Amino acid sequence: MSTELLTILMFAGIFVGVFTGFPIAFVLGSLGIIFGLIALEPHQLLYMVPLRLFKTYSTEVFAAIPLFIFMGALVERSGIADRAYATTHKMMGPVRGGLAVATVVVCTFFAAATGVVGASVVTMGLIAIPSMVSRGYDKSLATGTVAAGGTLGQLIPPSIMLILYAPMAGVSVVDMFAGAILPGLILSALFISYILIRCYINPNVGPALTVEERGKIVLRSLLLEIVKSVLPFAFLIMAVLGSIFLGFAAPTEAAAMGAFGSLILAAIYRKLTWQALQGAAYISLKSTAMVMFIVLGAFLFTGTFLSAGCGKAVSSFLLGFGLGPWGVLLILLVLIFFLGMFIDWIGILYIMVPIFGPMMIALGFEPLWLGLIICISLQMSFITPPFAYTIFYLKGLSLEGIRLGDIYRGVIPFVFLQAIGLALCLIFKPLTLWLPSLLAKQF
Repeated sequence: MSTELLTILMFAGIFVGVFTGFPIAFVLGSLGIIFGLIALEPHQLLYMVPLRLFKTYSTEVFAAIPLFIFMGALVERSGIADRAYATTHKMMGPVRGGLAVATVVVCTFFAAATGVVGASVVTMGLIAIPSMVSRGYDKSLATGTVAAGGTLGQLIPPSIMLILYAPMAGVSVVDMFAGAILPGLILSALFISYILIRCYINPNVGPALTVEERGKIVLRSLLLEIVKSVLPFAFLIMAVLGSIFLGFAAPTEAAAMGAFGSLILAAIYRKLTWQALQGAAYISLKSTAMVMFIVLGAFLFTGTFLSAGCGKAVSSFLLGFGLGPWGVLLILLVLIFFLGMFIDWIGILYIMVPIFGPMMIALGFEPLWLGLIICISLQMSFITPPFAYTIFYLKGLSLEGIRLGDIYRGVIPFVFLQAIGLALCLIFKPLTLWLPSLLAKQF
């Protein structure tokens, strides 16, 4: 079988497997074994996977994943987000679209304190959507805001995606964390700007609080609530990101500090029960196992793909168009966007980076900048229909009066906003590289 035909069949197999409903981990693993037996010697296949898996699973950084997931799950149960939303709601309520803005603000803080998208979307979906809908907000705006705001946890540190990408590409997790902060804040600012502009043009989609509701807000009590609700987030963020950027702890150690900090906060708010601990531990185990299975399947697939020479075939095909480095990068980003409509982001990460990463580095792109651009692109996969995690998270909540069509209509504008944010980072490299370079000079 020719290398070109093998390449086509392996990529086609991914889509056939996904559309027939099989989990992506088993699709990738099965394709790797089947085509590995066709194109490789048996001993190559047997030796390749254990060595690569051991190298990945035994890295210290990989241990940060269950710790950050545990932290996010426990924070979700501690009621911190509820308190922060109630306070921000009072602060932004007098503004048109203020509740939606408050949702994005809390999602941004929640992202920096957990790094888990599911926790942000589910928690804010239960808190914010009923509150907005009951006050006359457009359902698509309400659901789109929660879905998009929840994805910030995929980019703003501590992000699981950044932790997984860094060792694959041979870049520092700390640099990835530092480089992702500004893009994440830019996306948050774009979401808030869109909400304010849309609600200014059409006040009916996001009305402000009534005069009676505003009259009940007491400034002194509001300031006290701000201190009580903001300090817990600040405590966790400083415990995790501050310790990393100041050089006090490595990412895995910081993750342990964050997990311990979430235990303290849960105890302070009297939410540290056996049920909460058991639930957080179960979510951590389940999510980490899912990641490990996808990594296993992806290694089988990409190992066979690259060992059979398919990576060189893809490189020759793309470079044959004569589009230059930026043209090849654009093709890569389009492929990631298209795959994000159908495939889990972890699968995309472990398929595309080993295949395209070396080629893009050879074309002259800086590894850290390239990694951040790829991660920003992957964030879009969480809200791109038809298959997107945040869409089904919200639909799974079974909120009264919310239909699947409302969620689909709501996320479309935010997909374009994420594309604008990606374009800004492509055009202005300092948006991603300034903070890592600053940290390098300081430490």
